[in-house]
Amino acid sequence: MMKSLLLLVLISICWADHHSDNYTLDHDRVIHIQAENGPRLLVEAEQTKVFSHRGGNVTLPCKFYRDPTAFGSGTHKIRIKWTKLTSDYLKEVDVFVSMGYHKKAYAGYQGRVFLKGGSDNDASLVIADLTLEDYGRYKCEVIEGLEDDTAVVALDLQGRFYYLIHPTKLTYDEAVQACLNDGAQIAKVGQIFAAWKLLGYDRCDAGWLADGSVRYPISRPRRRCSPTEAAVRFVGFPDKNHKLYGVYCFRAYN
Repeated sequence: MMKSLLLLVLISICWADHHSDNYTLDHDRVIHIQAENGPRLLVEAEQTKVFSHRGGNVTLPCKFYRDPTAFGSGTHKIRIKWTKLTSDYLKEVDVFVSMGYHKKAYAGYQGRVFLKGGSDNDASLVIADLTLEDYGRYKCEVIEGLEDDTAVVALDLQGRFYYLIHPTKLTYDEAVQACLNDGAQIAKVGQIFAAWKLLGYDRCDAGWLADGSVRYPISRPRRRCSPTEAAVRFVGFPDKNHKLYGVYCFRAYN
């Protein structure tokens, strides 16, 4: 009986030590990840897409959060940089930079952009007197010492997407100019998809878009026009100087 009791106690102690060790290892591993590899600077956009109209004002949301326990936190000046991304994401156009009392706006944004400054961690950018060229994606980057993080916000202008009725087919450059002559701009890929998906836009006419592609939106499949499925049909990237097509335009509301 005594041997059985001692054996039971021994097994219980071994089992408890075994699970205690496992728990400690798991706990330490989680703490290690959070302390060593977790983000010490986090940048977030409360909205990833905002809408406005030509001539209006808009706020591109961006906030940053720092780990106050991280080594060196608070010892470096915060640098906030806003850039506009090109449609292919291969290039960034400088919009605004702020570091302490030093602030600078670039090119056509001069006199029209500033930080909202609603709180100490607010990096939101205000753009005033919006133009057609302001439409697109913007990147908010916050830098503190060796730490940095980014967030992307899309600015969409409220307006009308349409196929331009023109007496002749057009090269790409002619299509761009035709939209401008109509008080609009050549439409972007995102706009044709939005019109098709949200408004059910349907047009069996291939037209140029801003990225140089030719597409047409079909909501009601039929013979000659995407007979098997509703889709934004992709024709390709034709020769801009020689191939002739119609054009899709976008006119922002005032």
